[in-house]
Amino acid sequence: MDAAEAQSRPRALLLAPAGDPGWLADAARILRDLGFVVRIDVGAPEADMAADVELVMACAAAAVPSSLMHAWRARGAVCAVVLPPGAVPAAGADAGVAILYAPVTEATLLAMLAGQHYVALSAREAAGIAGAIAAQTFGNPAFAKELLQALVTSTRADLAQLRRAGSDLEAVRGVAHRLKASAHYVGCHALRLMAQRLEHATRDGDAGTAAALAAIVAPTAARLLWLLASLPSANHSHNALQK
Repeated sequence: MDAAEAQSRPRALLLAPAGDPGWLADAARILRDLGFVVRIDVGAPEADMAADVELVMACAAAAVPSSLMHAWRARGAVCAVVLPPGAVPAAGADAGVAILYAPVTEATLLAMLAGQHYVALSAREAAGIAGAIAAQTFGNPAFAKELLQALVTSTRADLAQLRRAGSDLEAVRGVAHRLKASAHYVGCHALRLMAQRLEHATRDGDAGTAAALAAIVAPTAARLLWLLASLPSANHSHNALQK
């Protein structure tokens, strides 16, 4: 991963008190595999810790104030508290904060992200799409316009097919493979890694993981399509076709 890619990827903040809470290492590894840049902090959190993160996961013992969770959620971050097995959530807990139980697995993490309507496309990646297309086309405006139109067409078709595919793992696999390439072209590394993981899950016949990943990849692809179609050259071509 180069510095530019690391800078643009979505970020996760994991909070825990001193001592290994048992879930931290596994959660960090899974999140990195899914495209997150992970930061782990021990001790009392500060208000600015999650100013630019997409995910905050806190051990219950970290005693993160609900006001901080609310502030992070207001900035658009997905927030979750990790409880010991069998523990009961505190009375009056914020309904918008997800609850996970240790041990944290890929399945539980994916289900939580999907349930919180997580979109695997950071604001930094979104802002860099036009520049990524320009870099892919060596600064040639005509070539960039052609690539943009191809990406709009292919992403629209792939999104429609993914929504129709349901449990057809072979169909989902083909879509994931194409979306992985599209995400690479526009510098959307989290989507690329999510699509790659989806491709591997379908290849392995892991229907449960594939369904959880598809529930994240589909809205992310929809967001990417909207961003692509909003670029000036895409709008110009669309308008020209309507005349």
